[in-house]
Amino acid sequence: MGKDPFTMEQKRPLRKPKFDRIIDLKPGVHGFNVYAKVKEATQSEVTRQDGTKLKIAECVVGDTTACVRARIVGDFADLVKDGAVIAIRNGRSEVFKEHMRLEIDRWGKITAEPNQQIGEINTNEDLSKVAYEMKYINLKGKQQQQ
Repeated sequence: MGKDPFTMEQKRPLRKPKFDRIIDLKPGVHGFNVYAKVKEATQSEVTRQDGTKLKIAECVVGDTTACVRARIVGDFADLVKDGAVIAIRNGRSEVFKEHMRLEIDRWGKITAEPNQQIGEINTNEDLSKVAYEMKYINLKGKQQQQ
């Protein structure tokens, strides 16, 4: 381990990422890593107000435990093709229109994983079909969103 030239502190060694199964994902979780196989994908392009184009891929991804909808934005959308195996690193699961959807933010990353083998996708366990609703709780006389 060397020293960081800016802070003069010892650098910590990097840890290998831990990959979860899709069935273990819950809504509102950030920073997960999963291997997934793309079942179906649709590519589109949106023109921003400044004239630049934004690539968007809407897809269903899954593994042998479950499947879920995903929305991939930016250059990573090119990696999402039917049958491709991808690794989603530092992903997040959001609730959109009452259903769970996987996304990545600016710290997330998607890579193609041709050496990773995923069998048949379990479409019987579709995490995006579960409907979530917003619940309000009363804390100290104030309404809080949960």
